[in-house]
Amino acid sequence: MNPLALADFATSGGIGLLYSGSATASAAPNKSPNTSLFTAISGAVVTAGTGNDFYINSQESITSDFIFVRPRSSAYNYSENPSFISGSTGEVLYSDFINNPQTYITTVGLYNDTNQLLAVAKLSRPLPKDFTTEALIRVKLDF
Repeated sequence: MNPLALADFATSGGIGLLYSGSATASAAPNKSPNTSLFTAISGAVVTAGTGNDFYINSQESITSDFIFVRPRSSAYNYSENPSFISGSTGEVLYSDFINNPQTYITTVGLYNDTNQLLAVAKLSRPLPKDFTTEALIRVKLDF
């Protein structure tokens, strides 16, 4: 632990811990930063109201929402990737991609009513997709 960082006031990013030692390696501290931190935590109840109180706020509210996305069997079977199309003729380079396309869903974008991208969800692994498969993707949105 960095005793100088712990001794800084909260406005500077520290916790205002009183430390009576030196942070340099050449000088031996009178009281270790671990001991100072332990004393501050364990003495917080005894010295309540003295101005040296030690409080930790460990409560956080997270709102979650689940959104289900269903790519049907007839949708999302082709790629917009330019490497599949010839730059000079505009034809599909791989004949298998015309008759039996095999694509992979890797990312889901969530849009609002005005078609603005609001969030992006990455799948943990690519999901194979073709004309014979449907998928149901559950997106957990934490905010």
